Amino acid sequence: MNEQYKNIINNEDGSAIVMAMLILAVLTILGISSINTSTTELQIVRNERIYQQNFYMAESAALEGLQSLESASETDLDDRNFTTFVWLKKIDPNLDMSDVDNWNPLTNAAVSSIFSNAEYAVVEKNVALKASLDMTATSQLFDYIGRGKGASNNGRVVIEIGYRKRH
Repeated sequence: MNEQYKNIINNEDGSAIVMAMLILAVLTILGISSINTSTTELQIVRNERIYQQNFYMAESAALEGLQSLESASETDLDDRNFTTFVWLKKIDPNLDMSDVDNWNPLTNAAVSSIFSNAEYAVVEKNVALKASLDMTATSQLFDYIGRGKGASNNGRVVIEIGYRKRH
């Protein structure tokens, strides 16, 4: 009987199929892992594209707001009640424009003429610091913040651009 057990233990028939199955299992795990990595990378690229698209829309809207400010007449800008333009207001510390729910085209923003998913708002901070030191100026220098919001494909970006204008 001992001879029969030795033959069974020393028998290597079928070991190649066991090795092939182990190698196949390892390759399957590597394949599944690479598919998961590729899927994650594709999601990252998609999110980056959406962010870039919204960023450029927001930047365009903010610049459109500042261009509207630049082309506005001095009479309109000297309206201290800020009723001439919906998108131009005095800065309000209680209004957080980084919250997209606070953007309202009826009260404090305007829809961009370039992108329907973008809005702009401009706020006047105050007379610029040290602006009154220029004794030759016949008008005052004001600090403004141009804000733009871009929102599409379940993504949102809000940016602010500082600006100065004399009137």
